[in-house]
Amino acid sequence: MKRILLLSIGLIFMFNAKAQFPGMGGGQKVTVTGRITAIILDSLTNKPVDYATVSLLKVKDGKAVNGGVTDEKGKIILQNVAPDEYKLSIGFMGYKTKTVIIKTTPEKPDYNVGSIILSATANTLNEVNIVGQKAVVENKIDRLVYNAEADATNAGGDATDVMRKVPMLSVDINGNVQLRGSSVRVLINGKPSGTMANSVADALKMLPADQIKSVEVITNPSAKYDAEGSGGIINIITKKSNAEGVSGSVNATTGTRQNAGAFNLTAKTGRFSVNTALGTQLAFPQESRVVFFNK
Repeated sequence: MKRILLLSIGLIFMFNAKAQFPGMGGGQKVTVTGRITAIILDSLTNKPVDYATVSLLKVKDGKAVNGGVTDEKGKIILQNVAPDEYKLSIGFMGYKTKTVIIKTTPEKPDYNVGSIILSATANTLNEVNIVGQKAVVENKIDRLVYNAEADATNAGGDATDVMRKVPMLSVDINGNVQLRGSSVRVLINGKPSGTMANSVADALKMLPADQIKSVEVITNPSAKYDAEGSGGIINIITKKSNAEGVSGSVNATTGTRQNAGAFNLTAKTGRFSVNTALGTQLAFPQESRVVFFNK
């Protein structure tokens, strides 16, 4: 009886001890977690970067375990982070992505990264060339200017062809130029020319179109011009050439009814220059034939 009583007391004592120390029998593993905090700032202004994307990845396998976005103060708090080695990746549009390596332990599960500075993305632009082109026709206060060099259709012709494209001018079949139905005075670079004084039509045919920079039509000449040319003044501006030596050009056009040719030779040394221009034009009369058939 005494043995049974002692055995019962021993069993009760063991049961109470197991109830008081449950961990001794179950072997349960306790998991420790912490939190990671950081503040994201701009490198230039040192102001917080809000809504920046923050990702937490394991170093060993690159697997993302946590993440979020910063608040208006640039702060981010990642909760329930198990002790391990991580890569904290921060990215935002217009900034370079930055990565910070951090490591937490069971003894120190919380980690304060502090301030992380983001630098703006530097974009280098390629060189930009802006090319301006003159309008073909310009209306100025006292004159109308036709920029012949801006019209690609003038290649291969002579000055007569250029005159036909100038507004307010009319050229007849013989090459005579008129302004509003009246005769005009033609100048070369603002000065009278002996070739123009003899025959304007012949002089225009000898001047290649590619040598003309612009044509100025002056409807109300100033007092420095004489009364010659009641209709107005036509001033032909030629292209300037600073190269010394001998240069020349040959232009020819052919067609079914009209053929034309022009030759230009220029010799220059220092301030002295000599220019010679020759031109010719051949026109063939058009023949027509009418045949009647009787039925």
